[in-house]
Amino acid sequence: MFGFGLLKKSTPRGERSRYVGIDLSSTRMRAIAAGDGRTRALALDGDFEDLPMTVTLDRRTAEVGRTALDMLRKSPHSVCSNYLALVGRTHEWRGPKLTLKPETAVQLSLDKIQPAVVAESDAAGLALPSYLSTIQVQKINELASVAKLPIRGTVSAALAIAAHRAAFVLAPKNQPIQATTDDEDPTAVVPLRDGTPGSGAVLLIDVDDYALNASVLLVTPAEVRVHATGLWPHASLRVWKDRLIDSISDRCVRLCRRDPRDNGESEQLLYEDLESVLDAARQRQTSRISVRAAHWYQDLQLTPEDVETWTQPILNIALDQLRQFLQASALPATPRAVWLSHTAGRLPGLAAKMFKHSPEHTTISILPVNAAAEAAASLVPRWLTGTMPRGHLDSSIPLERAVPTSSARPSATIGKPRK
Repeated sequence: MFGFGLLKKSTPRGERSRYVGIDLSSTRMRAIAAGDGRTRALALDGDFEDLPMTVTLDRRTAEVGRTALDMLRKSPHSVCSNYLALVGRTHEWRGPKLTLKPETAVQLSLDKIQPAVVAESDAAGLALPSYLSTIQVQKINELASVAKLPIRGTVSAALAIAAHRAAFVLAPKNQPIQATTDDEDPTAVVPLRDGTPGSGAVLLIDVDDYALNASVLLVTPAEVRVHATGLWPHASLRVWKDRLIDSISDRCVRLCRRDPRDNGESEQLLYEDLESVLDAARQRQTSRISVRAAHWYQDLQLTPEDVETWTQPILNIALDQLRQFLQASALPATPRAVWLSHTAGRLPGLAAKMFKHSPEHTTISILPVNAAAEAAASLVPRWLTGTMPRGHLDSSIPLERAVPTSSARPSATIGKPRK
């Protein structure tokens, strides 16, 4: 049904002419360096390309990233997480040694990526979730300035992606299908279904630890404009993962009378196994995990059907909300395309259901993991030359007079056509 691409790690090349794009969500940060028609992911947390948005509270000096993520289920009172959407609100996390407010946690996260960003470029663009308010965006900009990040402009991630890939709506038959990053395999690319060229609407679906969110974007030769946005915290990525942990734990109880949720270490290990479970389910493969504690263990085989059955109630909620959202948006015609972010594309059953229930002329695609970061980087030259205002872009982006066919090539995550 869908093709998927893989990205390998790479090391900085120190090319100062490159631009950096940063993708910030409630779950993680990613960044890419772009130049000469190529992009390369940056390592933000040791050798890892993504920086988890988690901060430790159990030591005098806070640590951001995997050090905190490794404690999220083992010692949840010692970790600050899911703080991006709370910027500007009265909230704090009290741990054994530290007390943090949302602004402080975001500041620490931006400080963490600063060396990797400035080592690559003097100009960066920042893509942010569409659910952040104007006041929250202004505060994040201030925090980025304190972190000495060279941010030249900010943009709603959904809007940036739609503008970066507008050519696939306006002239789908003319777009070459090939890889654009140093790490993508061109032979893995699945052809995009031919579509009717011209203006049209795109539904873009994303999810992070705070909420499932969606945007309807209108693409015309002159501009890309946000038509409607929706937000559903009760279908967030955290809710999906909690559901899987509870279901897998219940199976353990039935099989061996042991519950991994009774022990912080075993629940943490189970939480870390969820990534492989989600990947296997997406590829329609059975995953094999070992749930273990100090004095017991249980080997489990989880089929894609198991995973989808367990998460079916959340999927039903998500589909119902998306259906109501589209109806309320009052589009004159059904969307030309449905684009799922890389994270949303991993939610069990979501991509398959969208594919099954969409009209025949609607293209269903799963975007590459760095789609938002690439889109933010593509806007930096326009910010630098003054052809686009430096303020936060959250309503529309004017398209350049001529959209080159190489400006928004899809990766191996584009959905293949129906037969």
